[in-house]
Amino acid sequence: MKQYFILSALLVSLIATSCSNEPETFSTVVKGNLSVADSLDDSSDYSGIGVTLINRDSAENEPDTVFNTLTDKVGNFEGVVQFPEKKYYRLVISRNGQNLGTIGAILAENDTLTIEGILPGLDENLTLKSREHDALKTFNRVENSFQRVAAFIRGGAVPDSMLAYELEKWSNLYWEIHEKNENTIASHFAAEQSAVLLSGWADERMLKRIDSALPADYIVSVAVRLGKPYIAETKGFDSASGYLDSLFHLAQNESVKEMILRDKIKMHFDSSRIKEAKSLLTNYERDYAEKSNAQEWAKTIRYDLNYLAPGVNAPDFSFVTMEGDSVNKQTMDGQVYILEISPLANREYQAGLDRTVVIHEIYKNYGLKILTVPLDQSEVTVNAFFEERIKMWPVAKLGSFDVQEIIEKFNVTQVPTRLLIDKNGILIRKYVRNEFEDIIQGLNQAFRTTNSS
Repeated sequence: MKQYFILSALLVSLIATSCSNEPETFSTVVKGNLSVADSLDDSSDYSGIGVTLINRDSAENEPDTVFNTLTDKVGNFEGVVQFPEKKYYRLVISRNGQNLGTIGAILAENDTLTIEGILPGLDENLTLKSREHDALKTFNRVENSFQRVAAFIRGGAVPDSMLAYELEKWSNLYWEIHEKNENTIASHFAAEQSAVLLSGWADERMLKRIDSALPADYIVSVAVRLGKPYIAETKGFDSASGYLDSLFHLAQNESVKEMILRDKIKMHFDSSRIKEAKSLLTNYERDYAEKSNAQEWAKTIRYDLNYLAPGVNAPDFSFVTMEGDSVNKQTMDGQVYILEISPLANREYQAGLDRTVVIHEIYKNYGLKILTVPLDQSEVTVNAFFEERIKMWPVAKLGSFDVQEIIEKFNVTQVPTRLLIDKNGILIRKYVRNEFEDIIQGLNQAFRTTNSS
């Protein structure tokens, strides 16, 4: 008899353990009415209109249908949907096998989602009602108003003396939305905007608002983007690293945790703590061994750690400029320069060109040179780029360099890629996309100046 009770206890324990390991699910009611305009169908039979909600949790997984139902004769439908997390899901309206409209719909636990619309013209008359969507409407209303004001600010219509007042006013309006719509997606968006508007001039208040909005996963990502750099600047590397550790323990979503680990590896890499970065990367590769995109990222960053880390000799390169001058690493000895690699047709490169020009104009007084290696496929594209622009620095002529060799040697996985190299040919740092603030810090290091100068 005693053995029977022991076996029973073990069985109960195993069942409890297996249940606790199952992914958490949430539920809510989805209901509404979909009808058809008389001009299209005067039968008053609105049955058979499909309502489907689809979850796509990652690019690596197949989409999963979490809800699927058909309307009755009067167009009504209702059901309970089970879903893995609060977020946007793809809502598809269909009839007779034809997709009539697709929109994002927020599913949140115990937050009834009501869907109403009239066919055709769902893009104009489809309405979604719930606590989440009502809060989002409020946020969008304030966001649209602020963007109009922001346009005036960018156009110089707001005096500098009024700028702080305007930023604080709108930051407080966003924060009010956050507080009145607690734990909604709109509240997270509003908290983010409130913090963004304080960043750079009222950073302590920015940090307090971020802390108040935690531990939502969305705000964790905001804290990494806004809070961590401020802490690193004011309290140093160790404090910033500890801040990332605390955010990692707060995060619930696995993708957010992974993002924090990547940021920590990159922070060690950028700070020339190569040994520690390699150790963290080894742990990351082990923990995410089953994720192909994680392994691909790890492969890229490991190459940079081995061959493009701050303090190593920059790789050799050579090309002929569009003016016919030969340029290579040896000819650049004794000069601080930025080697930028990107298609000139790339939108992000073009969007950041004005800032690159400003950096060039300021730091050329200290001796900065910029060299551009275009990855465009056609000389026509390169020439067209300079039809309406002045060529401010040397640009490599297509055909004078091996494109694939450049991409592999400098591990170009995103563009623009820029490398800041000092007068001794030592790599100060590699920058991906438009990391202009970091570039300026690197230039100050290269020229041994201060940010104020």
